[in-house]
Amino acid sequence: MSKAAEAARALVDGAGQGALATLSDDGSPLSTWVAFTDDGLGNPLFLLSGLSEHTRNLRARPRASLLVVAETSGAGGPMDRARVTLSGAITFLQGAEAQAAKTRFVTRNPDAAQYADLPDFTPARLEVEAVRFVGGFARATSVPLAAYRAEGPAVAG
Repeated sequence: MSKAAEAARALVDGAGQGALATLSDDGSPLSTWVAFTDDGLGNPLFLLSGLSEHTRNLRARPRASLLVVAETSGAGGPMDRARVTLSGAITFLQGAEAQAAKTRFVTRNPDAAQYADLPDFTPARLEVEAVRFVGGFARATSVPLAAYRAEGPAVAG
């Protein structure tokens, strides 16, 4: 399997936070820092507040991307950090699927227990359509979606 796909998947599974980019009413981009977890298949799960501008943007225009950056850098400094951008569309989850996503999110992000059951928080999933991985300075590649998915389900929990 591709080392880039493996590294991208590991980064997404282990990060827990990243920059979510959405489009505002006037077409301008908005990037916000959010908590997320991997759904076990490489798609990020979020608990999104209806009070947040990014949630309003996503309800109107579901296209989004999530930038996830490694905490540590290589010998080249901050620009040598591994990073991955996942692009696709947001799906707001309902019913049993929403409850399972919320449970997984809180299990992997225990601090979320304080707001997960508030009525304005809705579980959502980024349906990944494209993966762009940067392994460090001057090491960028597009990762085929099939290779990213083939890295297998992340460990549940």
